[in-house]
Amino acid sequence: MGPEELSPSALPEVPAPARLAGATRDRILAVALERFAAHGYAGTSVRDLAEQLGVTKAALYYHFSSKEDIVEALLEPALAQLRALGERATARPAPPASELLGTLVDILARNAPLIRALMADPSVPHRADRPEIKDQLRAIERALAEEPAEASELRARAALGAAQHATFATVLARAGAAGSPADAGGVLLEGEREEIVGAALRALRGPGTTASP
Repeated sequence: MGPEELSPSALPEVPAPARLAGATRDRILAVALERFAAHGYAGTSVRDLAEQLGVTKAALYYHFSSKEDIVEALLEPALAQLRALGERATARPAPPASELLGTLVDILARNAPLIRALMADPSVPHRADRPEIKDQLRAIERALAEEPAEASELRARAALGAAQHATFATVLARAGAAGSPADAGGVLLEGEREEIVGAALRALRGPGTTASP
């Protein structure tokens, strides 16, 4: 075993109170997403969350200072994934279009219930108008546009739009059967990802082209 390798037994164990706190935080976020999806941000109070969780408001405030703080915690993993993709898009040489679009579809599918519950709710503070989201999507768009020409940039926007809307429509169409957007899951069925990426690539390449990278 080299000097930089660690066996599982050598890793420090997370103290039990820390594990418990993490589990409680995750449970709060899960319940909050469910409530926001069903009743909206404005229609969900901290008292509602505390009652459904079976804890006091003080206990909830121990983990999150406000309802907006809960929204930020819910959004951060998705934002981190989008941030990483935006950074990848600015790499040189640029990744293939199929990789960028495929990764974007994965991010959107994984987070579709969250995005529907929060981003589409006008009562949620700082929704999709966040400059960071626009900046990352713009970086992906620039990477997809092979040249800074108007037609190329238009096709790149069309490809992004195709990937986003097809992913949301596909994943969230199952929300009705699941009973709640939060229960719809964020997994595309076999073949759906390829179809969506292929459609986005055709929008990018223009009429009469195949969905090659």
